[in-house]
Amino acid sequence: MPDQASVAAGVFDETLDMPGHLLRRCQQIAVSIFLTECRELDLTPLQFAVLSALEQHESLDQVRLAGFAALDRTTVGVVTRKLEERGLVSRRQSVRDRRSVLIELTAAGHEVLMRALPKVRAAQSRILAPLGPDEQAAFTEMLARIAKVNNAASRAPLRSS
Repeated sequence: MPDQASVAAGVFDETLDMPGHLLRRCQQIAVSIFLTECRELDLTPLQFAVLSALEQHESLDQVRLAGFAALDRTTVGVVTRKLEERGLVSRRQSVRDRRSVLIELTAAGHEVLMRALPKVRAAQSRILAPLGPDEQAAFTEMLARIAKVNNAASRAPLRSS
């Protein structure tokens, strides 16, 4: 019968190979690479996601913006406040619903987003560099499938409308 130390070591070794643990580690690595590539723009992955969603949808209330960027409302509030302080987004009251505040991309925000795109693409290439071209496509497709099928399980599901 194995002793507790060997059982504990086995559990730890098993943990290191668990998909959830590996995904968390890959997320840490991906964020680090993103921040390195976008250092001169002082841009985070979440800020990039918000700017991208606003570029696509022009003006959005906080709830819809959170859904399009797959962020919870609290996080999108913090991110948009920081972007607003930098002049990259603006807020205005909705004409249709006076209780609603619309968030819009500013010209400066559009410029930062356009400057960020090649850097973000370079980050994605660095993240996938350990894989060959066919593996990169297959891995990205599998990640997209996992995210899509499990979207409802997310605390901040991606919404398309």
